[in-house]
Amino acid sequence: MTKRELVEYIHQQVGLPKTLIGEFVETTFEIIKNTLRQGKAVKIVRFGKWEPVLRKGKQIRHPVSKQIIQIPEHKSVAFRPSPCLKNKI
Repeated sequence: MTKRELVEYIHQQVGLPKTLIGEFVETTFEIIKNTLRQGKAVKIVRFGKWEPVLRKGKQIRHPVSKQIIQIPEHKSVAFRPSPCLKNKI
């Protein structure tokens, strides 16, 4: 589902203007992104939890040239679905 489809679905369910729903959805995503950038987790009850994680650096071998490439440690985001969401899928 894309953002546009999400806005359309909410519009059909609630009946509010699409522009207002679009602003709400965009603001919600910005709040989630900013919270993760601050190093804090975002938990939505009965949905799941996003956590910022630090991935370790590693060495890999390029499949064609066989050259060893060093990948540095980097920040990423991990999502863990809640048990309620796991049971409904």
